[in-house]
Amino acid sequence: MKILILGATGLIGSHALQALRGAGCAVTGLSRRRPEGEHDWLEADFGSMTSERDWLPLLAGFDAVVNCVGIIRESRAGDFDRLHRAAPVALFAACERLGVRRVVQVSALGSRPDAATGYWRSKGAAEVDLLARDLEASIIRPSLVYGEDGASSVMFRMLATLPALMMPMAHHARVQPVHVNDLAAAIVKLVMADQAPPRELAVVGPRASTMAGYLGDLRRGMQAAPALVLELPMPVARVVARVAALAPSSALTPESLLMLELSADGSNTADASAVAALLGRPLRDPAGFAQPAQRIVAVWAWAAMLITLAMAALWLWTAAVSWFGWPHEESRAWLAACGVPAAAQESVLLAASLADAAIGVLLLLRPRRWLWAAQLALVGGYTLAMSVFLPVFWLHPFGPLSKNLPLLALMFLMWRASR
Repeated sequence: MKILILGATGLIGSHALQALRGAGCAVTGLSRRRPEGEHDWLEADFGSMTSERDWLPLLAGFDAVVNCVGIIRESRAGDFDRLHRAAPVALFAACERLGVRRVVQVSALGSRPDAATGYWRSKGAAEVDLLARDLEASIIRPSLVYGEDGASSVMFRMLATLPALMMPMAHHARVQPVHVNDLAAAIVKLVMADQAPPRELAVVGPRASTMAGYLGDLRRGMQAAPALVLELPMPVARVVARVAALAPSSALTPESLLMLELSADGSNTADASAVAALLGRPLRDPAGFAQPAQRIVAVWAWAAMLITLAMAALWLWTAAVSWFGWPHEESRAWLAACGVPAAAQESVLLAASLADAAIGVLLLLRPRRWLWAAQLALVGGYTLAMSVFLPVFWLHPFGPLSKNLPLLALMFLMWRASR
């Protein structure tokens, strides 16, 4: 079979492409840019192809089309309608005209034309159009999709390793996570079916859980430490969502929050028996999605930022205390013990305070690998100089020098781990 996959660089599309190729199909991907190393590929801007004639030159010779295009938030007004309804409807019309009989449309649970959100409404409108056409069409509706390299899965693994967090609807919204490999396997079955495939299919995992429960599954899979998951009150969550939406990359928006809130009634869950029967095997359980080897990467996703912020605060506080808080007489006495001439002591103290402040500001604004190397050199130099000229500080009960050892180790780690 010759198959065209739309959105073939996304999480679902890329796994479907590999699964279909593994099943012996000749698969061509379509996306805005051709990935490096790919030859069977078409480059096109899916969102601009909203007319049937836009698709006719591309579809000739294909036996089936799989549409995996989807976005969770709009970059500009009307993106949901263009990408989820207008372009797919034009695609379906072209498939019908050219006799591309089999079409698999990846939609979402909760989608219908009269749904509460633009995401669900646009997906639902495309479903209605497809089901009305003379095509062997299958609409698959997944719940939350897990994939090792998926952006949302990376985020959830990171959240699962936090010692405590607050989430909206953490213990009320219900999801039924499905592994992307199961989803891709279902697409293969539907595309290659000898008989007309089912018109609609909920592709979900074997069991439903709350968001907190899903994080617990990921946490146990990674063998991470226990954590406390609290529920963020919805009035606060709505304010947070409005603020978060200002960041173009944020998946949390007022609309996605509303979908999460509406999922409390079970609309994002379904009976998994149909997809299990299609695959002819059990579905992967969410408890086995994440692996212990992923724990360090998941922790590092938030720990690197925490370390950077803590180090920035340390440098800024040190700068302020050195110049404004600590008696200059004592500081000059230490400098004198290190061999700094009296005439230069105030200038050296000022320069040291400004250097500390500069490092703190740069860590907040533009943390870079070289900056961690600079901190290593500076703290190492301070430690060496004081060890030579003021070794008594090694015996101080508050450890002004001994505490530099773990700091140096942390700076070394950040230097090697940073880009």
